[in-house]
Amino acid sequence: MSVPPRFRTEKKLSSTLPASGRARLTPSSPGYPRVDGEHGDAIPDPSFSTLRGAFVRDENFQIEGHLSTASSGFRPEDNDTQAHLSSSSSTNLSIDAYLSDPEIVRGRSEKILPVPVTPERKAISDSALAKAQSTPFSHHSSSYSATALSNDKKYKVEEANKYLMGDLANVRTLPVKEWASLSLNLDVDKDTYELTENIKQKFQDYLKAVKNAKNEMDKELYKSLIALLNELRGNSENIVFYKQDAIPVRGSLVKQTPDIGAVFKELVESRDLLALPHASDEKIFWGLIHTFVEVKHEDGKMIRDDFGADAKWSTNKEKNPQGSGSGQKRVREADSLNETSGRARKAMRSSSSHQMTTVEDPNVDDVPLKARPMPLSMQQYIEQQGNPQDISPAPDRNTPEGVRTQTAGYARDILSNGLPRRHVHSFIVDSTLVRGIFYDHSIIVESAVLNLANKDDQLIFAKMIKQLHALPPVGLGLIPELEAPFMKDPASLKYGQKLPEFEKAKGPPSNAIFEIKEIEEGSKFTFPYKDGTRTVQLQRILFRSHGIIGRGTIVVRVVCACTHCVPNQCDWSGKKLVLKLSFPSVSRVPEQAFMDCCKEKAKGEHAWVLNHLPDIYCSFDIPCGERSPQANFKKKFEDKYEMRFLRGSIQDELQPFSTLKTALECAQVFYDIVQCHHWVHTYPRILHRDISDGNIMVRVKDGKKYGVLNDWDLAMWLDQRDGISTSQFRTGTRPYMAHEQHSPDWEGPHRYRHDMESLFYVILLLATLFSNPSEKDDNLAKTRYRYEPWLTQGDDFLYKDKALIILDLSWRPFPTHFFSAFHQWLQSLQQCLYDGFTAYKYFVKRQTDNLLHFKYDTLGDHFSYDRLVWIMHQFSEETLETHGCEWQKKLRGLQKDEDERKK
Repeated sequence: MSVPPRFRTEKKLSSTLPASGRARLTPSSPGYPRVDGEHGDAIPDPSFSTLRGAFVRDENFQIEGHLSTASSGFRPEDNDTQAHLSSSSSTNLSIDAYLSDPEIVRGRSEKILPVPVTPERKAISDSALAKAQSTPFSHHSSSYSATALSNDKKYKVEEANKYLMGDLANVRTLPVKEWASLSLNLDVDKDTYELTENIKQKFQDYLKAVKNAKNEMDKELYKSLIALLNELRGNSENIVFYKQDAIPVRGSLVKQTPDIGAVFKELVESRDLLALPHASDEKIFWGLIHTFVEVKHEDGKMIRDDFGADAKWSTNKEKNPQGSGSGQKRVREADSLNETSGRARKAMRSSSSHQMTTVEDPNVDDVPLKARPMPLSMQQYIEQQGNPQDISPAPDRNTPEGVRTQTAGYARDILSNGLPRRHVHSFIVDSTLVRGIFYDHSIIVESAVLNLANKDDQLIFAKMIKQLHALPPVGLGLIPELEAPFMKDPASLKYGQKLPEFEKAKGPPSNAIFEIKEIEEGSKFTFPYKDGTRTVQLQRILFRSHGIIGRGTIVVRVVCACTHCVPNQCDWSGKKLVLKLSFPSVSRVPEQAFMDCCKEKAKGEHAWVLNHLPDIYCSFDIPCGERSPQANFKKKFEDKYEMRFLRGSIQDELQPFSTLKTALECAQVFYDIVQCHHWVHTYPRILHRDISDGNIMVRVKDGKKYGVLNDWDLAMWLDQRDGISTSQFRTGTRPYMAHEQHSPDWEGPHRYRHDMESLFYVILLLATLFSNPSEKDDNLAKTRYRYEPWLTQGDDFLYKDKALIILDLSWRPFPTHFFSAFHQWLQSLQQCLYDGFTAYKYFVKRQTDNLLHFKYDTLGDHFSYDRLVWIMHQFSEETLETHGCEWQKKLRGLQKDEDERKK
């Protein structure tokens, strides 16, 4: 047994280099990967590194084509600017040699074929942000939280909504009748409903209000529209529409004020529907709302034209005529009506920059992804980036983009702060024009325009609203077998008043919606269990993701509520349980299948790993019905629509990382994660693929704390790694994804080193942005160089910024005081990445006819499990606990060899 090559010498790096201090990395240079003559494997030069991660580097040395600390802006005294550049011409560094080379990014020289993937949502650019969860180690079980909001701060509406632009870029548009058929199960032509005289009068009242209204705040506009919507309920006593504007809905971290909401009729009883939210002791919160209507009075200009994937944008920012089935006649009639009223608006203001991706071909998923041109130097890179805190704002609400973002924000809050739901219906009414919008976890679909000045369109609109009234709770989007009595109990309105004000909120205000003390009967959920069913009572929400497109994960603390259980003899009695619900792709392997495989192999000397894996007691899948909107859209869009089902599991409740008290405890948990990941990768042959802040949890057992690698929803069998990806998204949580995954040219496959690179970023962000495991210092974070923007920026920014760290020979971390001992770990791990990608770069550039072979899984043995365990088994002069005989034996051998060399 021998020490890994990288740690074979304590010789200073500068002593192995030419006296000039700067040298090209050539085949004769230290650090250039040598080729083993027998096997053809690239072998790192042992003189290129130092012992045990205690790297001693020549501050003046710089390899051409890589970055120095002076150039990358990492200076502890630099709080005002991202970088201070050296005046030397040598700082004009050619980083595009690595970043923009598709040969390197794709790994085209690999022996196995790249993973074929289903068409992806376009990589989100820096101007169309994907807001990522910014509280490391919060109490949850998240997945790719590309659309997650932090729970530790308050947001402006624009800040919270701007990441929705990525979802809105692929909005689809259907003819009105088809939209109604697919989303509402309404056959407009076969429905025999006819407008009554009373309904006709309600339409005339609304049209009169439109003609006389001075702006969208006109009281008669709301009054007449709400009267029309509620009159269309027919014999249904299901939901009722009320005026929400201008009182914010409680239960989220931002002030959101939809104009008109719809709740169960029993909730409001005889209350005034135009003044419901204005009561001093009662407030509406998101858990009560089923659907909403946004009202505009801009002569239809906000919704006149198609939007998103099916929009056809011309170069002069004017759109082509309607082609989705609504007909230009309706638009012309709307223009005529508004011109007659004498209140025609000015032309719609153009957005300063079109953030939406729109193309002539409606099949936008077939459009190849293109990377932005890379800067040629560090100077150019910094000039392009500017201040990382200057983040592009969301679109102006007085634009079509802004209106869609506004309504998408309401849909997100219903999905993310209300009950677990599959979908949400909504409508935008702009003067006489109307569009319906359907949101679910896979798609956003708009209807073409209806013109309420047209009698035929009045009938179609009436049929749609009447059908919406008649839908059962499941048709409105609620998951089946969920009993939530608070949605129909007026006492819930008093609970809404008790929710903290937005500026005073600490943590997600909606986490206690299942524990409303004013209601005796709690919320319950019944699910398939073995040959029957089982029921649990829902308690506090521990985590829920924030977004529209995605798995929509929610984790709730529960207790058994089965009536057949004998008191004090329930098999779950005494256990702390959570119910985890999500909406994964139907082709995803359930998390329990992976864990069952692990349990089968974790016996004897391998039993230690069970302390580091989640304990899943049962799991279940509930598919969508044959006539559900999801089934309908799957038939319509086929492979363009990702079919999902409701997946749930009952698991052992784990503790958040924030419960740790010392840096040593944090280090042991991270070291546990590496050992667990290695075991699962080696024996059951499973790849996690989502190492992130929220997936590192803590189990307390017999007074001892164990790091737990949680949430295996996105895992895959290694033997099936060359199969087709089942997700629209690149796997992972954006701030922590391996840098290659941010490139639109990356074709996979996902390797274990990608997970380990993610772990490096988890440690980096924690150590530099947090004053302790549970407190993020926002003031301090602003001075921590370029890491804070990782929590809010998109793929372009992250791809460049992470690569700049890896390619910086003189990179240094600057951890906070609490995490200062992590400096050595971080620097050592970065050096391994640097060595590995340096070897990889030169291997790709110099290989001919595939005569050379490279270990892609470990970057030529530079970034391997061996390296990570060797670096991380000690922390701040303390030896951490190594689990399992395999690593204990290997470390003893490595240490023995090292001791002999020291002698």
